Amino acid sequence: MKRRNVFIILSVFSLLFIVSLACKQSGDIVTPPEATQRFEATQAARTGDIVIEAEGAVFAPGDTAVLTSEGHLVGLFKEAGGKNPFSFATRGDEVNVTSSVDIDGELWYKIESTAGNGWLPGSNLASE
Repeated sequence: MKRRNVFIILSVFSLLFIVSLACKQSGDIVTPPEATQRFEATQAARTGDIVIEAEGAVFAPGDTAVLTSEGHLVGLFKEAGGKNPFSFATRGDEVNVTSSVDIDGELWYKIESTAGNGWLPGSNLASE
């Protein structure tokens, strides 16, 4: 009888632990208009064909900027908000801005550079 009680208690705690992990990873709860806005911004950023300018963007399409970074190389991403760069440009290179988008409160810019065309966070751009 004691062994069964211990098993039940451990099972309940295990279930609660798994549920708490699932809740932690579920993300933000947003309203339908916010979800639509995030989706449209992400889709526009992924297609790359649509020239857009995010609200509050420092650089407009057609502007030139200089790449900045703590290291020597600056990563370029295939899509805004990306995690793994596909190419690297050199800090100090001059680039052309073609689009901007706000992804979860962070401005990303699509640029044309000698290392290729891609997206990077606004923290990697500076005025000439």
